[in-house]
Amino acid sequence: MRSPKRALLALTVLASMPLALTPAPVAAQQPSGPERLALTIYNQNLALVEDVRRLTLPAGRSRQEFPGVSASIRPETVSLSGAGLSVVEQNFDFDLLTPDKLMTAAVGDEIGLVRINPATGSETELRARVLAANEGVVLQIGDRIEVLRDDGVPTRVIFDEVPANLRPRPTLSVTLNADRAGPRETTLSYLTTGLSWRADYVIDFDEAAGRMDLTGWIT
Repeated sequence: MRSPKRALLALTVLASMPLALTPAPVAAQQPSGPERLALTIYNQNLALVEDVRRLTLPAGRSRQEFPGVSASIRPETVSLSGAGLSVVEQNFDFDLLTPDKLMTAAVGDEIGLVRINPATGSETELRARVLAANEGVVLQIGDRIEVLRDDGVPTRVIFDEVPANLRPRPTLSVTLNADRAGPRETTLSYLTTGLSWRADYVIDFDEAAGRMDLTGWIT
């Protein structure tokens, strides 16, 4: 029974090494998306991301956005490299666009309300000022103070605009200084949590033959 113990020891050694995955380039990408993406996945919920994108930059200083980065990015580990580029400033916009955050951002401003009569189907449009959006939404409609709640009357809320700080996807904003105008390849590298891996092994031991078969799986 000594062989299985040696196999379990091999599991401990393998689990301490990083797992590198380098997918083939994706043929169809949106212009703002990565052209190539490489992951090195470590144990203990940590991974290194290398995000390669082609940017068309003006000469001098400009602000570039990198949408679609990991929502669990560690901003202090971000580095951006490219020929003739220097980084002036970077910001991670992690406020994702949700109905609750949209309502919170509207506090103090006016929104539109459309109420539908369930019996007739007729719609009534109102303007309301959002007074608070804590454990519920408090509105001022004319001289009345109301609470927006689900009371069985279909109601739609219409916002005039989306605040600039709310993003549909996690976005990294970087201010760059370029020595010349034109396209160039850039590599964005950062550490992120939210990715992990594990190794499992199955041993089939043939006592009569004095041998064993070892099968390993990486998840």
